[in-house]
Amino acid sequence: MQRVSIVGGGASGFAAAVTIARAGGFSVTIYERLQKPLKKLLATGNGRCNLTNMQANTAHYCGDARFAEAVLSRFPPQSTRSFFRSMGLCTKEEDAGRVYPLSGQASSVRDVLLEEARRLSVQIVTDCEITEVRAQEKGFLLNQTYFCDILVLSAGGSAAPQHGTDGGAFRLCKQLGIPVVPPVPALTALVCKRFPKNLKGVRCDCIVTLCTREKTLAECEGEVQFTEYGLSGIPIFSLSRRASESTQPVFVRVNCVPALSASALLDFLHTAVRKTPEKSSGVLAEGLLPRALGDYLLLQSGIRKDTPVGALPEARLRSFAGIVQAFTVEVERPRGFDFAQVTAGGADCRAFSPQTMRANDYENLYACGEALNVDGDCGGYNLQWAWSSGRAAGEAIIKRQKEQRRKACAADSGVEDPA
Repeated sequence: MQRVSIVGGGASGFAAAVTIARAGGFSVTIYERLQKPLKKLLATGNGRCNLTNMQANTAHYCGDARFAEAVLSRFPPQSTRSFFRSMGLCTKEEDAGRVYPLSGQASSVRDVLLEEARRLSVQIVTDCEITEVRAQEKGFLLNQTYFCDILVLSAGGSAAPQHGTDGGAFRLCKQLGIPVVPPVPALTALVCKRFPKNLKGVRCDCIVTLCTREKTLAECEGEVQFTEYGLSGIPIFSLSRRASESTQPVFVRVNCVPALSASALLDFLHTAVRKTPEKSSGVLAEGLLPRALGDYLLLQSGIRKDTPVGALPEARLRSFAGIVQAFTVEVERPRGFDFAQVTAGGADCRAFSPQTMRANDYENLYACGEALNVDGDCGGYNLQWAWSSGRAAGEAIIKRQKEQRRKACAADSGVEDPA
């Protein structure tokens, strides 16, 4: 019976473990550095676990997206839902293709994975950080103690170390001579220079554009959260990777009233001046924006909030309209790994086969999940990658064992292997 060691008890590790153990003929052990496995899973989707997205395709992935495409095409979102249904978990699709457990609780996803692993006699060793791996003639030695025939690296990236991912997978890759693309935080908030602290707590549906002084880098739409240090929210998270990559100063331009065109916004302001000239500028702004944001943008336009709108010169009106739809701040940096949801960078996918997840230079070494240089947008894409890549590694291990058995049987019988 071949011994399989899986380093990392997260989503991709459990997907691989369950897949392998279902086939039989393997002794599967998961090594997890924390006291309990799947801790990071509980924090996803605000505790609801956005476990996949029905719109998952390469347009939603960065890093080595072509590598990801080969895996996702074989294990698409519907296959993920079927995988969980086979363990007794029903799911539901919500807005923008996001899929959640029917219970609405991330603990349901964790529990079915733990129960399936228990049913299949997968051994889970917790409070056990694998810090050393050595390739042997046949297999690998972990921490100079645990031997395995087959090794799966699924210890995640560097994001959210409080949930168990502290870059350990990358350190193990380097010990084995596998190149690592330098990791940076992704899906995180942006710390902005000289950001007004009085906007803390404001939420506003916006179009946000990430740009340098010369060009636009990316654009997203959704609810932006204003904080004491800068900008947060799903659209900001989606832009954060590009901010991490840029070698030039980066700015965020925020259209705070995307529902109106520039001309429609000016028409609204001119109508207020004409019909209600006695109305205060503050009340006028409140008809468009949350109060704190409206007051701030008025000041940036040189307008006191108690000034009657009828007293505003045309230039001030146009200045206010302009800043409402192009409020611009300079990014100081993305927030660090402690606050990031995922890691950009990781083990260089060129060192692995997208068909098998097996390392090119090692016969029985596999990697999956966030350990590899693949990261997705916010909205279930990263968990989809975890399930797909973990299952791909698991099925490749099963297939390889069957091939080895067939060749061994053919050799024993003296019959030439037809393959």
